[in-house]
Amino acid sequence: MPVGLAFSLAFLMRTGKNRAVPLRRFAFVSFLLLLSCSAGCVARAMFTDGSSVSIGRADRGLLRGGRQLAAAGDGFVVPPTWAARGTQWGTDELVSAIERAALRVAGEHPGARLGVGDLSRHGGGDMSFHRSHENGRDADLLFYAVDEVGAPLSPADAMPRFRGRDLHSRPPYDGGQAVSSRRFDLPRNWALVAALLEDPAITVEYLFISERLRDRLLEHAVAVGAPGEVVQRARRALRQPARFPPHDDHLHLRIRCPPGDRFQGCVDEGKVRLRSEVIKPEAPRRRRVS
Repeated sequence: MPVGLAFSLAFLMRTGKNRAVPLRRFAFVSFLLLLSCSAGCVARAMFTDGSSVSIGRADRGLLRGGRQLAAAGDGFVVPPTWAARGTQWGTDELVSAIERAALRVAGEHPGARLGVGDLSRHGGGDMSFHRSHENGRDADLLFYAVDEVGAPLSPADAMPRFRGRDLHSRPPYDGGQAVSSRRFDLPRNWALVAALLEDPAITVEYLFISERLRDRLLEHAVAVGAPGEVVQRARRALRQPARFPPHDDHLHLRIRCPPGDRFQGCVDEGKVRLRSEVIKPEAPRRRRVS
């Protein structure tokens, strides 16, 4: 017998002889009976409306009822290296957000597709190549790139690094497949960041990226007159992670737990909220006197 049902019956037996049982108590017990009988077992991550459930933390979690991102769609593609891994599983919210962002960028800047790398495994859990990506809230997005004359390029089947003042490509960290010369596409990559931050269906926790690329994106956003609120959100979300490679070869998206998943055991880790907060101007830095 489910624990909830046993508890409810015991409660009724204890109070059944007393005809003056308050109406509120009766309503409460009726609710417990209904919940126990309908669910059978009400436990963490076991009571759901059928949608995906992100469980635990990004670095120690699981994914229940996840959705798989298609190998290709409007404005995006999963290159062969990542398609072969079968690691394109995420929460409903994450997968839909990637689809919407790619479609928006393609509409604003036609001619290129977003390359999508790893999300999570089917069911989540430990994953090769990553210390996170375990509960369906992380996604690696390849940077948009252009050739020497500014024409958009298709996503490479690798992650070239973008460094230097000119943001030209460098060989991938793993030294794998050679990638043709290309440059970091500031307009499209900023459009991607803005699309994710402005998506009302998700709350971005972090966008991991190298400091140099972060600074260049913010400079571009200000130069093109991006809304101040979006720029401030980007300042808070775009982060170079500590004790990890600088993320100069891809954008690592992490969204916050969907509201319903927190009841199921999803745990946010970031200390920065990007919605419903008062954004204070950054204090001026003090000059060091040597």
